[in-house]
Amino acid sequence: MAGGHKVDPQALTQAAKALSDIPKHALEQPLAAVKDIQLTAMDFGQGHQDSYGPYRPAVTRLANMADSYLKAADLFAQKLNASGGKYEANEADTSQAVKASGR
Repeated sequence: MAGGHKVDPQALTQAAKALSDIPKHALEQPLAAVKDIQLTAMDFGQGHQDSYGPYRPAVTRLANMADSYLKAADLFAQKLNASGGKYEANEADTSQAVKASGR
């Protein structure tokens, strides 16, 4: 494309896979463990039981944030995949139109 930009649909697909797979594999297991945390105030030790009160909601909030990140990364990956497919289809259509105009 003269004066434009070049898009590599394969690069979009690879980026989408990385955005979807890497965070998911890194966070799924720890995230599940955090959401299923079995700690009680007694686990903090006798002198630190008061610290448990804010701990549990804070950890749950962090887990929810990480979960939101995973969903956003996956949604963005889906959009990158769709964009790659659209670029490939557009290139195929343009190529076909150029070939047809030369006949």
